[in-house]
This record gives sequence, C-alpha cells and structure tokens, in this order.
Amino acid sequence: MYKIMLIIELFVFSTSIYAQKKKKKDNPVWFNFELKGGVGTSLLSNKNISGDKNINAMHLNFYPSYGLGIGAHIKSYVAIQIEKSWSTFGQKYTYKNELPTTTYKFNSSDIGFYLRKTSESGGYVGLGYKSSNISKTDSIKYFNKNLSFLMFEFGGNLWQNNMFDINVGFRFGYGLNNMVNKADYNPGAYTVYSKNAPTHPITGQILIGLNWHIGYWATSNCKHTGFNFFLPNS
Repeated sequence: MYKIMLIIELFVFSTSIYAQKKKKKDNPVWFNFELKGGVGTSLLSNKNISGDKNINAMHLNFYPSYGLGIGAHIKSYVAIQIEKSWSTFGQKYTYKNELPTTTYKFNSSDIGFYLRKTSESGGYVGLGYKSSNISKTDSIKYFNKNLSFLMFEFGGNLWQNNMFDINVGFRFGYGLNNMVNKADYNPGAYTVYSKNAPTHPITGQILIGLNWHIGYWATSNCKHTGFNFFLPNS
C-alpha cells in the first residue's frame, strides 16, 4: 500500500508542476478520480494447446474486476491515468477423450498506466502498460508471479455533468512475457509435446466507471496560480 500511495503522490506532484508551468492561454490541466468495476474473460494462448485437436480451450469464462484510478487531462483531448486494480483471469480445458476438465484460475493485483486520446463528448481510445502480481492459485509453482501486459482500450460516457460522469469501457490485454516458469509445461496438456511453447495470457473486459471531475490548475489575472474545484453547474 505504501508503494501505491508513493506512485500516486509522484503522479499528482509531477502533473501539478506541469500544470503550473503551462501558459495562461493554454487549456488548464484538470484532474479526475475514478471507481470502476466489471467482468472479463481470458485465454491462455499456447500454440501446442491450440493445435491439439483433442483439447477444447475455447470456453468463455467470466471473472470480476474492480479498481480505482486518478487521471490528468494535460492537453486538449490528451489524458493520462494511473490505476490500481484487482482482477481474476483463467482458462478452462475440456477433452475429447473424456478426461476430467482442467481449470486454471489466477487472482491478480495490478498497477496500470494509460495514455488516452479523448473527445469533447467524453469518448476515448488509449494504450497502456499493466504490471500484475499473481497470487492464490493451486498451480502457482508452475507460473511466474509477475506479469506484464500491453493494454488497448476504448469507451465513452453514458451520462455526464460538470462534476461526474458514468462511462463504459472495453479493455484488452496481451501478456508480454511467458507466464510459465517450468520447462516443458503446457497448461491444460495431458501429454508431452516434442517442442515446448510459451504461454501468454490474453484478457478482455467490459468496465463501468464512476468518474469524479475534481478540479483544475488555473492562473488569475493577477498572476496567482491555484487549484480550483469543479462546482455544480460551473
């Protein structure tokens, strides 16, 4: 928790310095705080498993996800956001030769960084990086506990006013590193393959967010700079 608070404090401090250095004619930097939650599905991508006709790995498994984030709109229609989230992902395998079903389930604690292109109506599209710590799985000894994801997202507002908005977003992730740390181990396999293949998690989520528009940095006509909170109908 200390590391999380330190990252958030550095984020706010750095964006605040940037905001105060902006020229008065520029658009002000404004900040938001967001709570979000939703559901997602996932796939453990492995060439050996996908090429094995005796294994069916194409099952839709829905898992929860929730988190919070703080963001800054640093230029016209450009925003950055840092998020702390908790999610679950996994994979279910069934077999044509009637072997028992195999299921993997991973709990993940995540830190994400996102760069977004926004629109005046509240829509956005963005790229990000997520660092995940994996815990509480029966087979954790076969898997790396730290994973990195490349993220892609898009979404828009369902409702908004000056202080709040409710938005829906779609987020997809691709695991950049092999999540398996044991040689010749292919998750879901019931036999040994002649050649090992890496396993990369792929995730997809739909998320609903409640966004609080906190306020913005601005410079008055007398050159004094301060933070202004958004007010209803302001």
